[in-house]
Amino acid sequence: MSVHAGRMRISFAVVLLLVGLRHVPVPTAAHQCFCGVRRAQNETIYPDVPIEPGEWPWHTLIYYWPGPKLYPPARVCEGALIDERFVLAAAHCLAAMPGRRNGELLPADQLVVHVGVVAVQQDHEHSRRFLVRNVTVEDESDLALIELVLVQEPPRVLPAGLLLDSAEGSGEEQQPAGWKPTPVCLVDALDLTTLYGTEMYILNQSQRNRLGGYEPVRLILDEFLLCSGSTLAMKSRSINGTSVSFTIKDLNLNLNPSHDRGTALYFKHQGTWSLLGFTVARTTRQWTPGSVCLPNDIISFDCLYPALDWVMENFADTNS
Repeated sequence: MSVHAGRMRISFAVVLLLVGLRHVPVPTAAHQCFCGVRRAQNETIYPDVPIEPGEWPWHTLIYYWPGPKLYPPARVCEGALIDERFVLAAAHCLAAMPGRRNGELLPADQLVVHVGVVAVQQDHEHSRRFLVRNVTVEDESDLALIELVLVQEPPRVLPAGLLLDSAEGSGEEQQPAGWKPTPVCLVDALDLTTLYGTEMYILNQSQRNRLGGYEPVRLILDEFLLCSGSTLAMKSRSINGTSVSFTIKDLNLNLNPSHDRGTALYFKHQGTWSLLGFTVARTTRQWTPGSVCLPNDIISFDCLYPALDWVMENFADTNS
């Protein structure tokens, strides 16, 4: 398994697209017209209520498992399915294991990706687990493109009796039986100020209703954050370059700042659901100088759209 590092190259064409707003088709022809559709009974989203199978089919958990059963899989990162073969995640959480050198990525062949997750270590008919073929990193945008292994592999039993899909096959790549991938949509050019007032969602692990289960949390992108000052509540801008932030001091979020798992931020645009970005790395979490926002007041996300050209280039390289 190899890990490649890339550098973002924003083309003149992409710069021109910044004046507009459109969706990037999912880069394989088979799925470019089908993304961002939730398989829910209705479009209503109930914050703080555990999600059900199929409601967020692109949401992904990434586990690190070195192999021996004495070492159970460790949940290290979240991600989002953007194609039947690829998951996008924040690169910093793939180097977050204790004892590893700063910036050293976890080995690709020791990662397990659970797509369509509802709860930690819980399988259902709308989810699948995959081995990883390759991880490609874009340093400047803190993104990791994870290529899944779709070819059927020999049986591999995980701790707690978890079995990766396998069968005797010809070795040709194929989708596991019954698996119907639903990727999230991507946006390639975006004026963030046009999103003021937009409802956005993260999936937060709940300890109240179902052990290890996830529930949606609604975040509203306002122009200003309400931050805690010494004597008065103060306001701070919610948009900082290509990052957006939300006030969360009154929300009951189970987000541990000491081990950021790259929480994904989703929003609905033009009738389908899109991925806006992932929580920023701990090393860059500080807000702009002079801000009165405290670390526990806000949650910040790096937007991925400036690096979409890098994502598309890697799709092209992989499929060539």
